[in-house]
Amino acid sequence: MSLFFRYNIVAASRAVVTLGGRWSRPRPLLPLAVIGPANTAAVDGCLDTGADDTVFSEHIAARIGLDLTNALQGQLTTATLANAPVRYAQVVLRVTDGKEQREWSAWVGFTPAKLQTPLLGFAGFLQFFTAVFRGDREEIELTVNSLYPGT
Repeated sequence: MSLFFRYNIVAASRAVVTLGGRWSRPRPLLPLAVIGPANTAAVDGCLDTGADDTVFSEHIAARIGLDLTNALQGQLTTATLANAPVRYAQVVLRVTDGKEQREWSAWVGFTPAKLQTPLLGFAGFLQFFTAVFRGDREEIELTVNSLYPGT
């Protein structure tokens, strides 16, 4: 079974010329739960086919009781080509469209860099799904693939 998500419609401060003068932008934001050793955080993450990793702000790690003191460290490059530190840890992710639910363990990154929204990139998220982006309907369909490790 597939999960279906409508794009979130975000108001624009002026007419968006590239979208025919529309005053809003559709964004592929998905509600999900990030589950740690002590707590669960509900967040909206942006599906990003250009992101190598799934990345959250470090304050999410604190909210779910995740200690990053001895976490594996790395670097990420943002869309503006700036480098930012990232620390990796394993969490459980849960996503639901209200009809279907998927839950799995994944290695994700946590960064002190300011993120507009968490990034749901290839590693940790998109690697486990076949994603269909329907621009005309402003919706996404996610179907688990053979790499999906969860329930």
